[in-house]
Amino acid sequence: MRGMLVIIFQALLWPAVSALFTVNVQKSAYEAELHGDVELVCVFSTVKRPSDLTVIWSRVNPKPDVDVYRLEKGKENHNYTSALFIKRAHLILQQLTENRAVLHLKNLQIKDSGTYRCIVSEGDEGDYKQVTLNVTAPYTPIKKSIRKTGQNEVELSCESQGFPSPQVIWSDGQNANLTEKSNSSVHNTDEDLIKVISNLTVKRDLVNNYTCSFFTKGGIKQTATFSIPDELLHECSAQYMWIGAVVVVLLAIAFISFILRRRKNGQKNRRNESSKCAFLFPNLPSANSDSLLTVNENRPQTCDITSEELAEKSPSLRDVLTQQYSQLDTDAEVKRRLESYALHSKEGQSLNISSILPDKKQTILLLGEPGSGKTTVAQILSSCWARRITADAFNIHRLHMVVLVDCSRAEGDFFQVVKSNINYEKSIDVSDLRETLLGPTDCLLILDGYQEGNKVLDETLKGFLTERQTCRVLVTSHPGQCPALERTIRTVLQLIQRPEESRS
Repeated sequence: MRGMLVIIFQALLWPAVSALFTVNVQKSAYEAELHGDVELVCVFSTVKRPSDLTVIWSRVNPKPDVDVYRLEKGKENHNYTSALFIKRAHLILQQLTENRAVLHLKNLQIKDSGTYRCIVSEGDEGDYKQVTLNVTAPYTPIKKSIRKTGQNEVELSCESQGFPSPQVIWSDGQNANLTEKSNSSVHNTDEDLIKVISNLTVKRDLVNNYTCSFFTKGGIKQTATFSIPDELLHECSAQYMWIGAVVVVLLAIAFISFILRRRKNGQKNRRNESSKCAFLFPNLPSANSDSLLTVNENRPQTCDITSEELAEKSPSLRDVLTQQYSQLDTDAEVKRRLESYALHSKEGQSLNISSILPDKKQTILLLGEPGSGKTTVAQILSSCWARRITADAFNIHRLHMVVLVDCSRAEGDFFQVVKSNINYEKSIDVSDLRETLLGPTDCLLILDGYQEGNKVLDETLKGFLTERQTCRVLVTSHPGQCPALERTIRTVLQLIQRPEESRS
């Protein structure tokens, strides 16, 4: 820090000390997009000895100052470089021979926006200049929806995300501005983007065309037009109401006939049904007991479900997964195995093993070398949930569902891959699975052994991570096999197998 202050102090005095060595900028402001690249350029005077050249790029606004890149007397020095830029910033050394100090920033983030200072010196002579960088994100295509809220009202909704903050304008087919009647909410995403949801409630009238527009500094970025369906605006006609009434009456007659016929047949076969109930539910009185010998027609049936109906009833997805994951280790074995692992943050900080469990809507990438125990930990998580064991260090039994997916040979659509990992002899509806994982249910999805490279799987997984409401996601992988996830996921952990002597 002291060295940085000395260099800045020297830079402030250089214009007064020497006018022989100067630094200029190619342009004072740069615009770039999220996840893109940019090159910041400053031009300096011809140097006599390139080996004495020093170039320092730093971000000076917003505060505090952040060291981005250093070249000291012809040699790179990363001792001061901020962790925010250590893998994303470098100097194009070939440009130095042309008296250009070009800083290349890649995989830009919104928080990279700010003022950058370029200091160039040769020996005791030097100068500096500053440039600004503004990182933006184009707004996504607007998602629109229409919902009926009352007999004479509908709610129009449009949603988009990007950066910087937009202005949302509502208008109708007559170009009347309705923005004051709208209601907008703003949320920040994991990538510091701005997610805007704007709603407008309109009454039934002659106008049924409305437009929602997102404006930024550059003009209109996204526009969506609503054409309200007639069935949401108009009440049913008398003719359709009459037809509906007739249908209701016919259904009521059919239902009453069915009940009377079933009661008549049930009186004849009650003893046979009672014996079936005794077989299916052994806790009920036997067929020979007095309670079954006296028939009361007004008494409720003791058992209304036949063995065929019971066989047709399918278990829930949660029950299937509970049975699938409940055949693992005992409490003592789980505790012993957990003690054999060490968990560290990306920066090397030691963490409690319970930190593996993500929060709601959080994604954690767990990295480890082959044989480090990632798969074993994934199985322990599933077992702790299914068996509610006392050695549960994660308090995972509170979750509604845990889904463990083996991704070592996964191919194709994400939801099809998840479905293929559920061991159930009957077919599982992918739409139900999709609704469960994308909806508000508090569940955990474990993608064990994930490896990027399958385009369909990577794209559909990316869509799932964006659209989910609550689902927690834990991804295990080998280092270097998920570069895209490692760049975008905030929480990256490392699992290490403890040596035997450290556990004793």
